[in-house]
Amino acid sequence: MPPARLVLSRALYEELVGALLAVYPQEGCGLIATAGERALRLYPGTNLDRSASRYTMDPREVLAATLAIEAHGWQLGAIYHSHPDGPARPSAVDLREAFYPRALAVIVSLADPAAPKAAAFALGDGVARQVPLLIE
Repeated sequence: MPPARLVLSRALYEELVGALLAVYPQEGCGLIATAGERALRLYPGTNLDRSASRYTMDPREVLAATLAIEAHGWQLGAIYHSHPDGPARPSAVDLREAFYPRALAVIVSLADPAAPKAAAFALGDGVARQVPLLIE
């Protein structure tokens, strides 16, 4: 079961948006380590697809991040990625490729790079349920 909501510090949110803007106009991606609902650390990833409409995070980075998360006693609370030209909601590809139902999906719209918009979703069985994303 994914967290009921996700809480990010302002600094962590700015780090997340910065990582995504750094690879714009391609989709950026990464993992978020959590303790319960609170985000603790980002693990930015490399989009092997180098695409503006899909991403595949480097499996070596996923493994390294997963091992580090487990070593700290944290959880993989969310997987994040950007939609460079689209809205902050799951695409058909996102729904079809939601392989980690225990982790939330955080999607950041960069359609207006000066004003990114982020949202969090629980994905499973082809359905997206938006959950609160709190930035403190």
